[in-house]
Amino acid sequence: MVTVRGKQRNKRRGTIRKTNYGKIRKKEYNKKHRVVITNDIVRANWDKNKTVKENFSELGLVSDPNANYRTTHHKKPSEEIEVEFADVAEYAETEVVKKLEEQSKDGAPVIRHFSPAESELWDGLVRDHGSDYKAMARDKRNTHQHTPKQIRRKIESYLTFKNSGYKTKMGCVG
Repeated sequence: MVTVRGKQRNKRRGTIRKTNYGKIRKKEYNKKHRVVITNDIVRANWDKNKTVKENFSELGLVSDPNANYRTTHHKKPSEEIEVEFADVAEYAETEVVKKLEEQSKDGAPVIRHFSPAESELWDGLVRDHGSDYKAMARDKRNTHQHTPKQIRRKIESYLTFKNSGYKTKMGCVG
């Protein structure tokens, strides 16, 4: 352990280094605000030397979709609200936009997967109550306290999943 006189001596010699908290804070800020681009098309055309807004405008995309959305109301519920939208013709269609549109057309539909416990729950509720969603909402197996509308939507998506044949292909139980 260093004594008080030892600290003073080290201070005179300049051996004690002060922590630069500004540098540390800047590093943490940069870690938090790092731009992560998950799309391959956008990542290939991204310029790291430009800002996010400059990159998006160069690619023909909008960095903030709410920036061009303006309302003229001031919290008066009795009056009609006027909403203006940006003109779509302002934005030029670039190669990146065309590639992104093609990619979105080729996208596969999202399949909702159900766990064996979840499929057992919905099977049991349908077996016991049929299509009475209010009774299903009151059932003691409804531990997540889903409302009748939520149960109806979940059972509809479960039945499409069950009838799709995906369940038997993957070897799921239920």
